[in-house]
Amino acid sequence: MEHQAVMDFLAGTLRRMRLNLSIFEPEEPLEMADLGLRALLGLREDYHSLARAFFRMMKPKTVYKLMDPFLCSYLFFAMPNSTRTVVVGPYLTSDLTNEAVLEMTERLGLPLQMASQMTEFYASLPVFEDTAMLMALISTMGDTLWGGVDAFETIDLNRDTGVPLPIANDVAAMEENQLTMRMKYIEARYDYENQMIDAVAKGMIQRVELITSHISQLNFEQRMADPLRNAKNYCIICNTLLRKAAEKGGVHPLHVDRISSQYAVQIENKATTEGCVQLIGEMFRAYCRLVRSHAISQYSAPVQKALVYMEENLSGELGLQTLAEVLQLSPGYLSELFHREVGQTVVQHITELRMKHAQHLLQTTQLQVQNVAQLCGIADANYFSKLFRKYHSMTPRQYKQRLTLPMAETSRSDK
Repeated sequence: MEHQAVMDFLAGTLRRMRLNLSIFEPEEPLEMADLGLRALLGLREDYHSLARAFFRMMKPKTVYKLMDPFLCSYLFFAMPNSTRTVVVGPYLTSDLTNEAVLEMTERLGLPLQMASQMTEFYASLPVFEDTAMLMALISTMGDTLWGGVDAFETIDLNRDTGVPLPIANDVAAMEENQLTMRMKYIEARYDYENQMIDAVAKGMIQRVELITSHISQLNFEQRMADPLRNAKNYCIICNTLLRKAAEKGGVHPLHVDRISSQYAVQIENKATTEGCVQLIGEMFRAYCRLVRSHAISQYSAPVQKALVYMEENLSGELGLQTLAEVLQLSPGYLSELFHREVGQTVVQHITELRMKHAQHLLQTTQLQVQNVAQLCGIADANYFSKLFRKYHSMTPRQYKQRLTLPMAETSRSDK
């Protein structure tokens, strides 16, 4: 597919920012463009008809911005030389409180009992109060797709056209979709937390910075009436999970206990939910730095740098020559040093990391095998399958089937 490499890079980068990218054909259903929010609320087809009208009137070489009545923001554009539409989002441009969600529910004429489900949905979205980084990424993409930053324009549909977006709800459809969509939002939140824990255990501070930069107050589960107590409890949970992540990353319990105790005191001293949000980001970064400083401290500085570079660049060009150039060492010296300290060759270690990453992607996403291969830095899907089979004794497709088999059997047993 034309521009496939550009779109794969964009999708991979957005995924690390917790942003969804979808590509729709002209007649393809749009139910998941908003990650199922309208399905949850039982909205009728008139919204989708209006959305399709937007898509039909789109001009080439134009990126559109849209905020819907639910304060969800999107970016979308037509693919060059194609009938397909790319949709990025939804995301929030300001943090919401539980009170704000209640007021929105009332303003939109929705049943107030829907506020808790809407809160779970919003908690799964990233918050970009400053969209400069996001727009810079889109501009870079536009530069590549259309041949220069001056070759395309950006139109804000809310500001530049003032087009109203109607909403209407169907109570029967709403009730039918509530349980399914709620399960999806809870799964998304747990997956988000698992991604953060995994990044900390590996000492991947750049990924941690990216993931934690868009935390919302709504990530705090509302288990108590006091919002501040809720936030503090969530901080305590994070502190506990981060302890386990650091231990998994190879840090001695003595060092883990010291930092955990310090944060236990700080959590109880926080006076606002905003302060708790900031503290969570700080905790993740601190534990990540702890892993990086202690877990690989037994290796020499060049090998430590090589290990970190491998972890953070699995989808890119990796190999002995690349690492030697990055570290400004001779390939022969780096090869001998790495093998002596790690017990593997550079190539063996890179391949092992990529196969572990492939296993993780197959477990946690619905990506096609060829896309998993690309995200693991292997362009040839057939070669990727051979490697995967060597490490896991089955092909990637067999591995995916094995993961879905227990669910299918459970579904049959429930009938």
